[in-house]
Amino acid sequence: MDEAYTYERGADVIWPEIDHLIPKSVFAELSEEAEENDRNGRLSDRSVDILRSAGYFGLPIPTEFGGSGASLAECCAVQRAVGAADPALAVGANMHLFSLGFMVEHWRRHQDESAQLLRDVARDNLVIGSAFAEPGLGGALTRSNCPARRVGDSWIANGVKVPCSLAERSDVLCLQVVDEAGGPESLVVALLPTNSPGVSIDRTWDTLGMRASESDAVRLTECEITSDMVIHRSEPGSMGDEVFAAGLGWFCTTATALYLGAVSASIDQARAALAKSPISHLSASRSALPSFQAALGDIYAEVLPLEAACVGLARQLDEDRVDPRTLAPALMALKHQSVEIAIRAVEMASELVGVASYSSSGTASRLIRDVHAVRFHPPTRFVTRQALGRWALNLPWSFELAERPTD
Repeated sequence: MDEAYTYERGADVIWPEIDHLIPKSVFAELSEEAEENDRNGRLSDRSVDILRSAGYFGLPIPTEFGGSGASLAECCAVQRAVGAADPALAVGANMHLFSLGFMVEHWRRHQDESAQLLRDVARDNLVIGSAFAEPGLGGALTRSNCPARRVGDSWIANGVKVPCSLAERSDVLCLQVVDEAGGPESLVVALLPTNSPGVSIDRTWDTLGMRASESDAVRLTECEITSDMVIHRSEPGSMGDEVFAAGLGWFCTTATALYLGAVSASIDQARAALAKSPISHLSASRSALPSFQAALGDIYAEVLPLEAACVGLARQLDEDRVDPRTLAPALMALKHQSVEIAIRAVEMASELVGVASYSSSGTASRLIRDVHAVRFHPPTRFVTRQALGRWALNLPWSFELAERPTD
């Protein structure tokens, strides 16, 4: 066969090259830690140190501020590689990447003092915990139930943020609160040092999959958020905020990419199992049999279009002339499809691996558990299906549920 058509040449060709950002050896090292991380339900210090030494935590920060200047498409390719090595670590680290992407998108549009915050993250290799999720939000992206009152140039905030990945590992939290005074810019997005007075972290994360993402609960009690740590202000529930739309783009594409990494690892498990599993009465390995070849082909027929869509949308968002608000429906659709396709692909691959994938330990069984977490990342399918239908009918739509409860 012509080398250009081989699996080794074609499997990753739609993704940007990332060796200049993070070498392949880093992902191999991360993979070595994944099994123990899952077993312990917490990350090893080594996993985080590997990422830090590789410069991961400054990936999208512009080079003039000390970062790597990686594009969103490149960050997605990195997330896919981390997801293939250790999906739980990839989920935790993705929250850092999303917050950093949000900060970069704000700076690109406003060119304000937030540049100093980016310099600080790059200089000190800071880990950001993304504390956007809250009880009672129903996945709403531009709201908060955490009240904050204005005292001089600061806000005093209270509330609970959960789940917050890498909470204990983080140096700063990126969070949103709502100014009690109200007004058109009462949603405040800011950084808060994790060691600030009034910040406490409860180890609440004990799950079937993504066990080592360390997505614990953060409690805020009379926490002071200073004005110099504010990144962005907006109207709660607003659809018109371009920075939030860009942030949605970062999350939908990088989250999809990391789960595609888990899918690729699951497919690798299947390919290896097919090659080494003989069927004695046919005197052949399963990889030589058309029925198993076709089953593997079914997986790729679903996965490859999702990969192309993910990297394609990321590249669209990388273009300065593109308004991210116009891409929001496609981004929500991408996230919507990732739930169905990623879960189905891993389950189909596990069937090819065979009964070993049903073991209580091992990579194949861990990936089955890990991939189901894609259901719970916002925007959830409850939101996206409604929003996309209303958008298609030219009705008002938003990034959150919009309906009246029944009596």
